[in-house]
Amino acid sequence: MYDGAFGDRLGRSFQLNNPPVLRSQTRRGVRLAVTELRIDQVGYGMTSPMGSDDAYLVCLNLRKQSTHELWCDGRSVCSTSYEGGTTYVLDLRRDPIAYIGDPLHSLYFYMPRQAIVEARDELGTKSTVDLAIQPGDCLRDSIVNSIGQTLLPIFDKAAAANQALVDHLLQGLCAYMASTYGGSSTRPDIVRGALAPWQQRLTTQMMRERIFEGISINELAEACGLSAGALARGFKKSTGLSPHQWLLSRRVDLALDLMTDPDISLAEIAFNAGFSDQSHFSRVFMQRMGVAPGAWRKSLANNKRVEAA
Repeated sequence: MYDGAFGDRLGRSFQLNNPPVLRSQTRRGVRLAVTELRIDQVGYGMTSPMGSDDAYLVCLNLRKQSTHELWCDGRSVCSTSYEGGTTYVLDLRRDPIAYIGDPLHSLYFYMPRQAIVEARDELGTKSTVDLAIQPGDCLRDSIVNSIGQTLLPIFDKAAAANQALVDHLLQGLCAYMASTYGGSSTRPDIVRGALAPWQQRLTTQMMRERIFEGISINELAEACGLSAGALARGFKKSTGLSPHQWLLSRRVDLALDLMTDPDISLAEIAFNAGFSDQSHFSRVFMQRMGVAPGAWRKSLANNKRVEAA
């Protein structure tokens, strides 16, 4: 079951096992968390998908990255460097993945939009509940940095003894982000010929619900009030992928989660992720990740042995 992009779930996206995590929740019971991730190697490469979720990751970079590229919705949105002490935001509705070139040390604050809604209700504001920060924009925010630096020592202590402080800081950060950066959606302006935002959300949701059996272009088009051709062209313009390619990419996301279990064979993974057979799975996986499934799984096992040593 998908449990949010924090802790072990987020760690798997970076091929890290059981990273330190601190958890809290809002007064209405919405989950908040912050995960500390460290990668000491140079040229780490691509992360795995972080999971599609109606939430943000607020990332505090504790170490400089001279090479960093971000993809959202299957297309590159920025290629830049960033300094230590800066912050950027990932919208998990956009399936972000990243290329990491330098050793990394960052804190990733998991912040569902429900929590931002709650914070804005408590603040008595009426504006929208998106964070108005474009993908790839790096901010030097002293409040985010101070909260992160205060939390850092707690990862090495008994979290339960400091839970009240963790609650205060994570809930306070959520309220701060809502009041300071709340505004229009982080999504870019609609590209001419692309789907409207509601059409893109509807089609991707329908495909997620039919990830195993698939869904026809005609069904997607009818739901959006478009012809099949207009739907296909608009979807490609919006995401950089055809609907079929997008669906295959989500099946690879599911397979990546399943591959962390060493007791499941690749043939079983292919079947459970919705591929017609292992050969089809291997071809699609190679196109998406650049390596064969067996090589990817071997790298996961090697990383776990290194961590355990």
